[in-house]
Amino acid sequence: MNNKRRLFSTVLCVAALTAGLFVSGCGSDKAGGIGSVVSSVVDGGDEKAAAKLNTLIDATNRFNSDNVSFAQFQAEGLAKLKGGFAEGAITNQPHFDRLQADLEKAKKEGSTFKEVDAERDNVLNILNELVPVYKDLTAYDDSKAYMNDGGAKGKELAAKYVAAVEKFDAAYAKFNETLNKVNAEQSKKQIEKLKKDGKKGYAAAMESTLRLTELVDKLEKAPQNADKAAVEKELSEIEALLKSINNDRGQVLADRYNSVVGEVRQVLADPSDNNLNNMIEGFNGYIDTYNSTTPDQFDAK
Repeated sequence: MNNKRRLFSTVLCVAALTAGLFVSGCGSDKAGGIGSVVSSVVDGGDEKAAAKLNTLIDATNRFNSDNVSFAQFQAEGLAKLKGGFAEGAITNQPHFDRLQADLEKAKKEGSTFKEVDAERDNVLNILNELVPVYKDLTAYDDSKAYMNDGGAKGKELAAKYVAAVEKFDAAYAKFNETLNKVNAEQSKKQIEKLKKDGKKGYAAAMESTLRLTELVDKLEKAPQNADKAAVEKELSEIEALLKSINNDRGQVLADRYNSVVGEVRQVLADPSDNNLNNMIEGFNGYIDTYNSTTPDQFDAK
């Protein structure tokens, strides 16, 4: 997966129904994201951990969303910095300081799942190296200090910054992968509980979103290897699930889904970077709609 093309994540609605499912990303010149909603799914420690997972999901979705919007500018700025100091290049870079603050806030709320916490802490350790360099380079650029030293300090800071960003990209990708995996596992537990509790609309919305997330993620990673017949079969089954919701909010989600289907078929016909970006942006729009819907709306008459 391209580092910038990340899927949004759905929020896990646990207990008070305030959370969801997740997929995210940062790094290159593409977009990405996946989402889903979860109600009170698991018992004891898992439920508490799942609830705290939402803060991480919100932080990552916010960071990924900003990067998707300015991906091209960020890629151009980083390319300039790889060649040494360039006036204004740092102003087009991601707000690593905001992500650092959000992840620190999430950590203070308590533990989630062991594997997620380990990857979160790894990212934070790298951000603790990266953010000071980011701030120093920003201050150097803003104050035009390069006019006094011919850019010497700027070249030194640019080299440190680029090296730290490369470390961050690798760690952040692994963090996202782990977070998405755990979120999907919790979502599957939630779906089964919803079905048993008779919340068929919510279960259908969550299951369709989880399956769409898996389909888009797989297609984005290896579009050339896509089995078109299998993809079309899965798209048809997801559509049937969404239609089973059978109320106004379900129709809104189904309409969003149809847009994603169009982008998926475009990728199947031509897996260009532009088409892959459009697919992920469409998917992220679907996830935004899903995450903004309260669970009870899916079962409303």
